[in-house]
Amino acid sequence: MGTRCGDLDFGVVAYLAKRTGQTFDTLYKMLNNQSGLMGISGLSSDCRTLQQARDEGHERAALAIDVLVHRLARHIGGHVTSLKRFDALIFTGGIGENSALIRELTVQRLQALGLELDKERNQQLFGGRSGLISKTDTTKIAVIPTNEEKMIAIDAAEIARTA
Repeated sequence: MGTRCGDLDFGVVAYLAKRTGQTFDTLYKMLNNQSGLMGISGLSSDCRTLQQARDEGHERAALAIDVLVHRLARHIGGHVTSLKRFDALIFTGGIGENSALIRELTVQRLQALGLELDKERNQQLFGGRSGLISKTDTTKIAVIPTNEEKMIAIDAAEIARTA
């Protein structure tokens, strides 16, 4: 979501092309490289920059973060509905591992799932630290760092081995 628009009906693209006379290449660049966090904030696609700007009162940075959190919570909620049970919410990857703010705002939106955040513990986990950030006796919430490059290498080796 850094620079991409996310979910968008193709009809919108066709409508934009027809109404504005823009070429497919121009629309592609706009929707793929100038949208998302960058397009909403007008500032950056980097969540750290947006969090700092939000703290300094930048309204569009705050809006970009709010949209990110809304979409994240909506997708998590959608996936949970296909499960027979919900044991834990795991935050991982760059933003999930390092942004206490995004984790806190996301969990606030998912309270209907029985999630309760230990705010103090949440603030402590970043930069490769892992652990539970949920309150005791509630659905577990954890931060677990990942090594994306290692996982890609493992998958590539498996594909090469079986090819």
